[in-house]
Amino acid sequence: MGREQNPSDFHNHFQDMNLTFHVMRLAILWRAQLDRALRPEGMTLAAMRPMAYLMLRTAPMNQKDLAACMGLDSSALVRILDSLEADGLLFRQSDPQDRRSKFIVLTTAGRKKCQQFHHIAAQVEAELTSFIKTGQKTEVASVLATMEARLSPHCVLPSDPS
Repeated sequence: MGREQNPSDFHNHFQDMNLTFHVMRLAILWRAQLDRALRPEGMTLAAMRPMAYLMLRTAPMNQKDLAACMGLDSSALVRILDSLEADGLLFRQSDPQDRRSKFIVLTTAGRKKCQQFHHIAAQVEAELTSFIKTGQKTEVASVLATMEARLSPHCVLPSDPS
């Protein structure tokens, strides 16, 4: 049998990728926690992600830009958008500049669902970060937003005003 890994072994051998490991692991755990919180409301993170991006943007987005912002292949996003459209949460609107392109627009029901998602996500965030001081939370959020903007300059979302 192999010996059990000591958590500090990772830090000793891979100090140059310590942040990478923690960010990747935290993303997995956070998403799982959020998905569990959404399920009782009949919601999934996969369905809510595109709606949240649309809610955060002030300008209309087409499917290609939305897929790029989400880091998804356009064809994978189509299935999600089709389902959301069938549920009456969004619709596709022709782009007057390019008839082949369609803007993705939230319906009133879609905006209400986004508000519900926001409430649940805020609760999950509060639970997961309850041990962190407010100033530290603000600092971490600022650093992460800066990193995100540098990695994805074509899809900058509005910053949290707090």
